[in-house]
Amino acid sequence: MPPFRGITQLIPGCILTVLILGTYITIASAQQTVSILFFYEDPESVKHFDSAVDYINQDRSLGINIGEVTKINANGTEATKLIVSLCKDIDEAFTKPNQPDIVIDFTRHGIPSEAVKIIVKVMNLPTISATFGQEGDIRSWRELKPNMKQYLIQVAPPADMVPQSVRSIVSHRDMTSAVFLFDDEYEMYHKYKSLLQNMPTRHLLTKLEKTKPGIRRQIDRLVHVDIVNYFIAASPNEISGVLAEASDKDMKDGPYFSDEYAWYSMSMEPGLPKCSGCKNNVSVIHLSPKLSSAQNKRRDYLQSKGNIKTQKLMDMFYFDLTTNAILTVAEMKKKDKWNPPKKLQCSETAEETDTYELQLFDFFKSPEISKDNLLGPFSMDPDNTVGKSHSSFEMEIRRLIFKPMTAEPHINIDLGIWKTGFTEKELIESNGKMDQWIEHTALTVFRIVTVVQPPFVYRIPGCVESKENKYSRCFKGYCIDLLNKIQEELKFNFTIRNVSGYGYMDDNEPHEWTGMVRELKDRRADIALGAMSVMAERESVVDFTVPYYDLVGISILMRKPKTQTSLFKFLTVLENDVWMCILGAYFFTSFLMWVFDRWSPYSYQNNREKYEDDEEKREFNLKECLWFCMTSLTPQGGGEAPKNLSGRLVAATWWLFGFIIIASYTANLAAFLTVSRLDAPIESLDDLAKQYKIQYAPLERSSAWIYFDRMAHIEHRFYEIWKDMSLNDSMTDYERSQLAVWDYPVSDKFTKMWQAMQENNPPKEFEEAVKRTRGDDRNQNDGFAFLGDATDIRYQVLISCDLQMVGEEFSRKPYALAVQQGSPLKDQLNDA
Repeated sequence: MPPFRGITQLIPGCILTVLILGTYITIASAQQTVSILFFYEDPESVKHFDSAVDYINQDRSLGINIGEVTKINANGTEATKLIVSLCKDIDEAFTKPNQPDIVIDFTRHGIPSEAVKIIVKVMNLPTISATFGQEGDIRSWRELKPNMKQYLIQVAPPADMVPQSVRSIVSHRDMTSAVFLFDDEYEMYHKYKSLLQNMPTRHLLTKLEKTKPGIRRQIDRLVHVDIVNYFIAASPNEISGVLAEASDKDMKDGPYFSDEYAWYSMSMEPGLPKCSGCKNNVSVIHLSPKLSSAQNKRRDYLQSKGNIKTQKLMDMFYFDLTTNAILTVAEMKKKDKWNPPKKLQCSETAEETDTYELQLFDFFKSPEISKDNLLGPFSMDPDNTVGKSHSSFEMEIRRLIFKPMTAEPHINIDLGIWKTGFTEKELIESNGKMDQWIEHTALTVFRIVTVVQPPFVYRIPGCVESKENKYSRCFKGYCIDLLNKIQEELKFNFTIRNVSGYGYMDDNEPHEWTGMVRELKDRRADIALGAMSVMAERESVVDFTVPYYDLVGISILMRKPKTQTSLFKFLTVLENDVWMCILGAYFFTSFLMWVFDRWSPYSYQNNREKYEDDEEKREFNLKECLWFCMTSLTPQGGGEAPKNLSGRLVAATWWLFGFIIIASYTANLAAFLTVSRLDAPIESLDDLAKQYKIQYAPLERSSAWIYFDRMAHIEHRFYEIWKDMSLNDSMTDYERSQLAVWDYPVSDKFTKMWQAMQENNPPKEFEEAVKRTRGDDRNQNDGFAFLGDATDIRYQVLISCDLQMVGEEFSRKPYALAVQQGSPLKDQLNDA
């Protein structure tokens, strides 16, 4: 064998090996090594980060070699200790051969997030963050210098963007109230003020309870604070549980699926909620992710390779953000644009610098970097203002209608799509089915309380309010007509019920309100409707609209005086006993005259011969005696007197008696007619206050009652002030002389009236007051005067012929509708 024969045979194999090694060295030299410093809070997010890193390592066509990966758990509640701990881990990472090129930050919010932001800002570490927050929410990055905006990048995750759909829907449907229930996937600490900021919508944000009893209590509590629009951000299974509980007829005041309520749900997972546990018809508008077919294919491919574990938006977002960050660094290194910052020790860094330049943002926002994203390209703010960049995706909007105990929706209607964004304008692309939106919209139902007080509010006789039909109408009147007109203008429905009284503040501690004011104050009603006066103390706890009936004062209701007419009224001049005595004297005198004439020897009938030649011949029998006594009392006279002396004495006595009686009767008749005209009628409040014959009082606890109570109190306070001034020893003689007056300087009219009202047993109901005013017809000397609102008194005068309104109105106040304090209803009703 030749000496070089074996070597000759080995040459081809060596050449092949050299070629392979050369090729490998060439490829390795072309690959870019990227080392990562990774911060996290939730261990679940580490899985998605690892999936993205594995994907980069597996795809050799990318030309990227993942170098050192340092994972730091940023959990902590005490900022100082957390920063010290993080600095120690960071310093250790920078001592390794492959120092970190990029910081990928998956902290969510709060102290962990702020601690990481402070450190990377001070150390000038290029950072791409998935922290929750809009503009101004990340405090450590609020005032970034222009150069820092190039390498400190924050992209809001889907869980921060999905709640923005609530703002879009609320604006789209002009909602006045809403509640947002969310699960642990969402961080809402920064959205309590910003989510519906500058929108006229009363809203609540609260974490969703996890147990069935908790969900029941939560929904019941929210319903009783007048929330009618419900938004649920959770997984489809959690949404199904909430719908089942809300549809249960056994819930207090449930079920909560009717024309009064509207339900909306949203999930970061594909698929629809089920409703196999729903016990009533359920209608809900649901938002779920909508991905393009290309995105679905890529997601399915990566899932088959084991890189993507689930189908949630957050999982895909973490994957996209990690791959984009690595690709950006590799691309910058490939183009020789990567200049790492000066090596600093975290624990020794004290000053910020604006000399470090790195165009990370310009490369990161390049379409080439994000073209293969599972969720599509990120929506990046041109100026990289922290809080304005976000993940970009679409969610389809569907209306689902479930029948009781059915898992799948009976009706599934596509309503359009919602695009991510921070504004509410033009983010909803509807497909024209506005009738479905309108049909699903919660009908505005106001709870109205009223007081039956004709003519403003009547109760319809025989009408019974039905529990099955809570919109039954059992009232009519001026205010009901007004309400119907407002209803046509504002497009709402209402329930109405009667309560006792308009409302006053109790004098005893703790000074609780009653009546309609209490219903508004305790938020058991939305509108108080009726003849309700605007008063200062009421305005401190409720809001009044513009007056619908202007300046109604207090007036006096009295019975009309009845003039007695009688043909025998002249007989009332003298007492009955006097008339009987006169009548007895008349018959006695007539009888005595007849006796004397009958048996006297000198009478005509006993001496006919003696008086035969007389021209006047009169025999005084009993009939003539009666006639003589009667005609003697008249100007005509009694005629011929008796002939006998005894008869003449009786006649003279009768004439004298008759003269006295006639004179007395004439005098008494004149006095009687004069006195009947001297009874002056009540014409004003002062007239009422000056007399004691007629009782008077307002309704107990009415506005008139409060007025007299206040006026009496003010008079008492003025008296006390004047008394203290007069008895002040520190005053000079001159100052005291200025207070020296003979007359009492402070009126006590209302004090005396208030005392009289309390003694007069004030009526508690208006009907009782009217009945007392009508009084007892048999006793015209007594009476009762009712003091109340002039409108009520005018109405009674119009329908009652025996009542009259007396005097001018005083203490005039307007009537208005009342709403809860701070309620947006005030402006709506004012406009209407």
